[in-house]
Amino acid sequence: MPSKRAPLPTPTITQADDGSWSLEVPGVATTSGHPAPEWALAKAVEAVRGAATDIVRGWIAGRPVTPVQQEVVLLVTRGDSQVYAWLEAGLADDPKRR
Repeated sequence: MPSKRAPLPTPTITQADDGSWSLEVPGVATTSGHPAPEWALAKAVEAVRGAATDIVRGWIAGRPVTPVQQEVVLLVTRGDSQVYAWLEAGLADDPKRR
């Protein structure tokens, strides 16, 4: 019986008082201190890729993997453009993004 796909977490992007930008993907990755939202988004793709690698290493080591972690790994295997599209879609309606 196939398992039901877990929804991916919704990313958030915020601007700090110093004008730098941070992007957080709850439970997956965080990146901060970027000069523009686009830089934060680009670094978040890299951070999500790194998180997927850590998830796979943990699974190999025998640690349990959550359904959300499984979805993140599957998304990363589809390529950076898919990760970027997911992050961008999650931020499209984010009122904090300017």
